[in-house]
Amino acid sequence: MRTATAAILAAALFAGLPACNADTPSETSSMIRYQVDEARLRSWWLTREGVVLRSAEDERRAIALPGWIWADAPHCPPDLAIGPKGEVLVTSNVVPMLWRVDPQTLAVTVHSLALDADSDKDVGFAALVYSAEQMAFIAYSDTQRSAWKVDLALKGATKIGTADLRRSPPAQRATHVRVGPCADLGRRLARMALKID
Repeated sequence: MRTATAAILAAALFAGLPACNADTPSETSSMIRYQVDEARLRSWWLTREGVVLRSAEDERRAIALPGWIWADAPHCPPDLAIGPKGEVLVTSNVVPMLWRVDPQTLAVTVHSLALDADSDKDVGFAALVYSAEQMAFIAYSDTQRSAWKVDLALKGATKIGTADLRRSPPAQRATHVRVGPCADLGRRLARMALKID
């Protein structure tokens, strides 16, 4: 039911886009990821330029991410996740940093994470989910094939194991469906988070 509600809300928000802004087609094509915040009736888009907030009552709000860096293909792209208070976190897929967008003020803060392992390696996060069971964020580093637990204070990350969440792209799929090894990383990470002790 929750997935159906999210899909309906996303469709409703996306349906109104062409009338909202003349530059919508290019904005849609630059979208990397999106999340729907059902509780607050809004959607958050991660684009190549930063974050875009859309809601039923507000118009489009673009939010810059100061100093945000990330690598394009062949790397899996960065991610965004909604936290327990409605905050939005954006990852870099090349460095262990998070950009936090406050749910009320939309102010952005940058958080450099102290890693408990692999500090000599390039660790960025291509997937990020909030786990209520863990009371933490769970992140996935595609380059290192590792999973991490990020504390709610956004100060540190603890390596919880190695994992390969990539998958081989299916032989045939519809062209409108995102396919490839990076597709649905967040969903696969959420399933893995449920199994963490």
